[in-house]
Amino acid sequence: MYNRILVAVDGSENALRAVREAVRMAQGNPDAQISMITAVPLANPVFGYTPLITPQQVEDAERKAEAEVLKKAEEVINQTKQAAELAKKEGLNVQSLVQVGDPAQTIIEYAAKENQEVIVMGRRGMGVLKELLLGSVSGKVLQSAPCPVLLVH
Repeated sequence: MYNRILVAVDGSENALRAVREAVRMAQGNPDAQISMITAVPLANPVFGYTPLITPQQVEDAERKAEAEVLKKAEEVINQTKQAAELAKKEGLNVQSLVQVGDPAQTIIEYAAKENQEVIVMGRRGMGVLKELLLGSVSGKVLQSAPCPVLLVH
């Protein structure tokens, strides 16, 4: 039985399934603490300073990229709040947090720093070829996590 459960939430249906699984794992354990983490990547538009691109265009692109990241973060935060309410209805101790940075690295570092006992996360199911070529957050977490990882389909 796990007492410290970390759930990675990214706005996907699989993430919501992961929350449900974490709630199921924690039920009946009064010492269980569920931490839901949302890791938002930094906005990083790739531009070089050339005669064709002005500094103002670069600044505008950076502002637009930042706005898109904030919009996505807001959507994920709303899902996280809904998931937290689901867990709280079951009488569980839940906290949620948002971190900025590489999602896989952020999840791994938080799990290690906070001595999490298990990480529960959804698997996107990109497909074997795409996943082999690009990797995935769940794959990276699975390889480097300091604790067991449960992938939920």
